[in-house]
Amino acid sequence: MPTKKIAGIVLVFLGAVVFTVGIFLYRKSCNPNSCIVSFSKSLGGKASMVYENSLQHDEYYGIAGIFVGGVLILAGGVFLFKSRK
Repeated sequence: MPTKKIAGIVLVFLGAVVFTVGIFLYRKSCNPNSCIVSFSKSLGGKASMVYENSLQHDEYYGIAGIFVGGVLILAGGVFLFKSRK
């Protein structure tokens, strides 16, 4: 197999994995576990802020994962298209 074809397949696979993880993280940040939310609010102050910050980080990492996964899939598609010629 040509090198471009192998690189394209690897990039598409890696992009799909990163894209899937990004979607998982973004959905996790949108629908937090209600038991953990109520428990952290009952502790008050710092525990509640730490949990909200972790949700915010999950949202940002999810958006970044979706973007990077899309770019990797496109790059892999370009390599696969170029290997056909």
